[in-house]
Amino acid sequence: MGVPWMDHNAQYQSMKQEIDAAMQRVIASGTYILDEEVEAFEQEFALYCGSAHGVSVHCGLDAIRVALLSLGIGAGDEVITVVNGCPSVPLAIAHTGATPVFVDIDEATYNIDPEKLESAITDRTKAILALHSYGAPCEIDAVRSVAHRFGLTFIEDASLAVGARYDGIRVGGFGDVSVASLSKGKILTSYGNGAGMILTDDESVADRARMYARYGFRKLDESDSIDSSLKRGGWVCAVEGYNSHLDALQAAVLRIKLRRMDQWAATRLERGRLYDRLLEEVDVIRPVIGERALSVYRGYTVRVRNRYDVLDALRSRGVEAMMLFLPPLHLQPVWSRLGYRLGDFPVAERVGREILSLPIYPEMSEGHVEEAVSTLRDCLQSDAS
Repeated sequence: MGVPWMDHNAQYQSMKQEIDAAMQRVIASGTYILDEEVEAFEQEFALYCGSAHGVSVHCGLDAIRVALLSLGIGAGDEVITVVNGCPSVPLAIAHTGATPVFVDIDEATYNIDPEKLESAITDRTKAILALHSYGAPCEIDAVRSVAHRFGLTFIEDASLAVGARYDGIRVGGFGDVSVASLSKGKILTSYGNGAGMILTDDESVADRARMYARYGFRKLDESDSIDSSLKRGGWVCAVEGYNSHLDALQAAVLRIKLRRMDQWAATRLERGRLYDRLLEEVDVIRPVIGERALSVYRGYTVRVRNRYDVLDALRSRGVEAMMLFLPPLHLQPVWSRLGYRLGDFPVAERVGREILSLPIYPEMSEGHVEEAVSTLRDCLQSDAS
């Protein structure tokens, strides 16, 4: 049968009529950016995550970069983040002129370790950016507590966990500012590689985020020193912004998918628990989810010996397992200038030698899970012999 990493076509077929109609509606409208579809999705996604304001951008990297700029973070500042995340996170930090500072992970959950944060804080630190890795919420209260105790902004990255819950509340609304990527491979995914969101309860931050994302434009103010004969139009370019728009086609599709998110999250959770049961007697380290968290499983992560041999064997037998976030960020060549070395983050390095992710997606049947587990068991036995 084979078990793919994701099945985008199956998802499309399950809502084909709605999606086709929405895309036809947008195309026929003749308006493809900054239209009512985009505004509606911003409002609906913010409401879903429990935030007052949503600002859409082109991608997750832009969401982080624009959020940081809207907070006044830039050259000379530092932003602490986890060492086992996507390179887009430190890239976005660096693109503002700030410096990414990495911290190690908790070995059980693979999320940022709150106990490592305080030692990484300096007088240049302005924010802590915490990811919900592999679909499971991090220890939000502990991370946020450290950030606020030191007068820092807490930024929540919900890209890998949209629909997950912490204390029964959906992630995405816990940060002073929260961000999400909705592009390829995420929990809520656009068609293509373009969609990101910034969420906040602070209207002034939301306004600045829109300004940075829309070329730097804002409404003309009486204090602007522009001759009255040149003021017509009501808008001025106030900062060196970016062209970072969510297009209306993507917004229309994401609105349809968002209505199914809780159903998909529940299915992902069921498949994750099925993996748990089937792997009880198998020689792997299964994922640990915090007591206050409900995961949406962006892959079912396990740790195995001889990871590369097992991964190759799984793929050769039709199970599309993945290795995510490797090598750890501090060992990526682009960050050699920061001076990190092998051994600086021993937990992430140890986990990184053993971890792989088995497929989970909403359209995945119980039979797919059983096949993935059976294949993994066979691969482990072959490797042991």
